[in-house]
Amino acid sequence: MDTVEQALAEIAAGRPVVVLDGPDRENEGDLIVAADRVTPATMAFVVRHSSGFVCVALPQPECERLALPPMHHRNDDRFGTAYRVTVDAAAGIGTGISARDRACTARLLAASTTRPADLNRPGHVVPLAARPGGVLERAGHTEAAVDLTRLAGLRPAGVLCEVVSAREPSRMARRPELSDFAGERGLAMITIEDLIAYRRATEAAAERVASVRLPTEGGTLRTVGYRGVPDGAEHVALVAGEARGADVPVHVHVECVPGDVFGSRQCGCARRLETALREINAAHRGVIVYLRPAGGSPLRALLGDAGAGCGRADPAVAASILADLGVTSIRHLHNPAATRGALDAALAAAPGAAPRGAVA
Repeated sequence: MDTVEQALAEIAAGRPVVVLDGPDRENEGDLIVAADRVTPATMAFVVRHSSGFVCVALPQPECERLALPPMHHRNDDRFGTAYRVTVDAAAGIGTGISARDRACTARLLAASTTRPADLNRPGHVVPLAARPGGVLERAGHTEAAVDLTRLAGLRPAGVLCEVVSAREPSRMARRPELSDFAGERGLAMITIEDLIAYRRATEAAAERVASVRLPTEGGTLRTVGYRGVPDGAEHVALVAGEARGADVPVHVHVECVPGDVFGSRQCGCARRLETALREINAAHRGVIVYLRPAGGSPLRALLGDAGAGCGRADPAVAASILADLGVTSIRHLHNPAATRGALDAALAAAPGAAPRGAVA
């Protein structure tokens, strides 16, 4: 198996790569090549070694911009593949089925200057709409194709097609044969899991969106708002004094409506939050990370069992926020024991974090 960096270099050069998904999904390998770099010769190679069902993965907004509606109003695909209406280039091609014609259509789909009128519907190329969060939101080949081209610095559009077995032509190629196929032809091969791990290791799990001053009973705190990637959940960091550097007092709190709002005695998280607030105000230094779970339901938390509102902190999100604030190591205030080790490790590995000192 090759590295994601090697695959990105191949994508940037316009060469195809083999990308495998998991055994719990299709358990297949796709040839993926940048749509804006695909040549007739490369398209012919893809068609020759695949099912021939050539798709071009695009970000969902691009599908809307190009007036590419869903292929059917009800999507029964068991993996949720977002097929859009098929297309051909409206000019400069023959019937649309040749490798030359499909390469032309793929490049047209990738171009930022293409207009809806530049495409005929139906056609011989299948656009696919990728989820906004890429492989972090859906571990599919559609999202992998868009992520790979974007990370390679190209237009986010990828040609993809499933590799067919040469040993059993009525079946799709599986991992052992795909490994031989890639090795014999000098193609880079990665898995979608590799790409997920690469993105998690190199991209922040939360992005800063706002910063204001917040007067509290104990003093004025700097309040920094964050949005989670890719789920869009909103989080807040409450900062007392100078938070940059090592041995910063930190408490991580997960939103708990029963305790935070109504003073529920079913859990102690709200009391720990209040204590941490007093401590960072008194010390004039420290950070409270207030996490809101994606899709959290106040009603479900209120009606749930004792402590149901106390979700687990996502260490990657908390660490991303702390790294953005310049925290290099933590002095835990009232974080549960299960959270401490995971948070320390996540902060040490957080993308963009400053060099670490010893964790207190």
